[in-house]
Amino acid sequence: MSITQNLKKKMLEIVIQMQQDNYFDLNFDIKKLNFVLAEPNLSQKNNSAVVYDLSSNLAFVLKTYKKINPIQIAQDISNKLATYKLIKQIDVTTPGFLNIILDDSAFIEIISNINSQKQNYAKNISEKRKINVEYVSANPTGFLHVGHVRGAVFGSSLVNVYKHVGYDVEAEYYINDAGNQIEVLANSLWVRYKNLYSEEKVEMPEESYQGEDIIWAAQELYKLYKDEFLTLNKTKKIKLKNIAIEIFLNKIKNDLAKLNVYFDTFSSEKVVLQSDLINKVLVQLNQHTYQKDGALFLKTTTFGDDKDRVLIKNDANNTYLLPDIAYHLTKLQKADYLVNIWGADHSGYVARMKIALQALGYNADKLEVLIIQLVRLIKDGVEFKMSKRAGTSITLSDLLNVVSADIIRFMMLTRDISNKFDFDIDFVNSNDSNNPVYIVQYGYSRTLSLLKKLTTPQLQKNIIFSNKAKKIIISLDLFIDLLKTIVDSAKVNLLSQYLLNLVKLFNSFYEETRLQGHEFESSYAAMVLAVKYVMKLALDLMGINAPETM
Repeated sequence: MSITQNLKKKMLEIVIQMQQDNYFDLNFDIKKLNFVLAEPNLSQKNNSAVVYDLSSNLAFVLKTYKKINPIQIAQDISNKLATYKLIKQIDVTTPGFLNIILDDSAFIEIISNINSQKQNYAKNISEKRKINVEYVSANPTGFLHVGHVRGAVFGSSLVNVYKHVGYDVEAEYYINDAGNQIEVLANSLWVRYKNLYSEEKVEMPEESYQGEDIIWAAQELYKLYKDEFLTLNKTKKIKLKNIAIEIFLNKIKNDLAKLNVYFDTFSSEKVVLQSDLINKVLVQLNQHTYQKDGALFLKTTTFGDDKDRVLIKNDANNTYLLPDIAYHLTKLQKADYLVNIWGADHSGYVARMKIALQALGYNADKLEVLIIQLVRLIKDGVEFKMSKRAGTSITLSDLLNVVSADIIRFMMLTRDISNKFDFDIDFVNSNDSNNPVYIVQYGYSRTLSLLKKLTTPQLQKNIIFSNKAKKIIISLDLFIDLLKTIVDSAKVNLLSQYLLNLVKLFNSFYEETRLQGHEFESSYAAMVLAVKYVMKLALDLMGINAPETM
């Protein structure tokens, strides 16, 4: 547990005691008390030259339950908190902040804690929970393109965080290997293959995939099977479909590996359809379905939907919804909680899937769907328009040829997924002070360079760190809170913001502090070592390599 968390725990204990003493006018659930203890952001009204380490809004949160000035509430809490061993000084400032100066021993404890745990810092800080995270799940009908990359990077980083804090996580890819798109793929592949390796030429179907990836797949098909598919029958057509899926799925796996994205499980839509899962789902949904005009409907309006949804069409074919429900049922049988990461084009699908789970008897809150907003690719200041079927998409392979995987991952994690993102190739490849990737990687390599020059890291009992050093140490301590926030909010982009802020603090400290020959050189070396460990950990969670030199 971090120093900050220990302090928050102590503050909660004080509030509980105040409840027991009937201090408050209204009752409230202490577990739902949401207050902040973080680095100060003091009001301009406070002109004090005192530099505080931490500040809390606890009194503002509590004023709902005690009809007095929050300054008085803060003062009452301060009186009880002042004797806590890790606090040197606590002041109340208008309009009611609790401002804390930590005891010097607290900074030693923070650094010691990090350096003893190393890459295990902040590990297993959450209760055990079994989570299934499904992401990417791109149709195996072509290469991955830029639109898939953001979800791949975000999903893999979220999985990394979940695993680090102690969750039992399964990263899953759902293969959409059934339906009309596979028919279109097989037809497109066969025509390209036929036209490349036969004198008899065939017209490309109107509904087809026409990109370079289909030509590539035709070449791969010929390498593996030579002339076998130049003539087709029903059996060969089925085999060709399976081969087409396999060719592209292997390519997808290989490209994702280059981006440092891996999965524990690959599940097949075709397997779902061929099993008895569909019938089981229909039996379980029986009381919530009805027949109309030869089609089977799910009564989703009962659960607040704007219209009922078709499960089986009047031609006896399933809609996409039915096998998707069956697939989610299989995931719920092996996990406590599901996280789906979908593209913006699937946002309208979220409510009906949650409703379907409710109809099956599950709590809809067991499924969280995170929507990834669009990525625009910018080159020479101009947006590159993409279309998969027209073959004008920029693929992941193309992108990796001009931008490193580390840069792609970092940049994709600089913005919240709820916001659209412009990926500017010229900017991300620039090695200057405005490039966030360069800033962070250079900052990390600086810690390693410093450690080679400094004496052996060892904390001295009489060390009094400078104010700038204290800011760095507090930031390191708050990393645990950061991971808890990411787990609760899925805002993985907070990692990149954290790293940029930490590097900014570290650079400011470095520029005005000569460490070699300093009275407390070994203690500052221990601090630099702690910075290195936390930066490396954050980069690992983002799936990014930490370069030793720049």
